[in-house]
Amino acid sequence: MTIKSILRQLGAPVRSRADAREVEDELQFHIEMRTRDNIAAGMTPEDAEADAMRRFGDFDHIRVTCEEIRRERLAGVMKVMKGITGVMFGCGLTLKLAADVNGLRIIGTFLILIAVLWRLLIHLHEIQPDQHRVKDAEQTLLSITGAVHDFPSSGFAERPEVPVPAYGKDGRTPVERLLSDEK
Repeated sequence: MTIKSILRQLGAPVRSRADAREVEDELQFHIEMRTRDNIAAGMTPEDAEADAMRRFGDFDHIRVTCEEIRRERLAGVMKVMKGITGVMFGCGLTLKLAADVNGLRIIGTFLILIAVLWRLLIHLHEIQPDQHRVKDAEQTLLSITGAVHDFPSSGFAERPEVPVPAYGKDGRTPVERLLSDEK
């Protein structure tokens, strides 16, 4: 079981590009559904999409708000994890120093080790660079150099994303295309 899956089971939203993309896809889905409802009500596709966008509001502001909610939730989970590692470390230290049975001292050593490793993992997770800052730096570099291929493949640099159209050439939404591909 990976650390990400453990954190997800504990309810922590693990940050990744996929999570940011998931928020965007979800918001886009709501716009697409509103557009479809407008078309069903008799609007032209262009008017339907314009109305859906107007009624939805500021897409970027809503996306940022959703991402902030995810970050706040993660911060709360991280506080709980820090507390758990502190308790685990204290229990392990108590067992290691005060236990008369050698087996309990060994358990105490393992508790200390696990607590230290979890705390290190939490620390490493917290020092990850903010993806918004990375993207801003990439955009600045793009505007200076005008080249995309110069970015290192370190995993943090992304190529500029191509927006997903609301409807494909066949007039279906991405969700409809996925559902028809599954059948």
